[in-house]
Amino acid sequence: MAADKMREIRLSIPEELFNLCLPQQTQQHLSRARKEFLLAIRSIIDARIEMIEKSEARKSEPRRKIKVE
Repeated sequence: MAADKMREIRLSIPEELFNLCLPQQTQQHLSRARKEFLLAIRSIIDARIEMIEKSEARKSEPRRKIKVE
């Protein structure tokens, strides 16, 4: 599907109506899924920060000349 033909649809409903429409167990699953998604994004960010810090540490190390015979 071409990107120019995609549309985003958002549905906002009051929390009281949301609670009436979905069983409690479903609400709990959705809440946990939202949390897991955010934790996944956090792990990506943490990994990227670690890569940047390692790169900066390598650049700041003094270089040594090694004599090759």
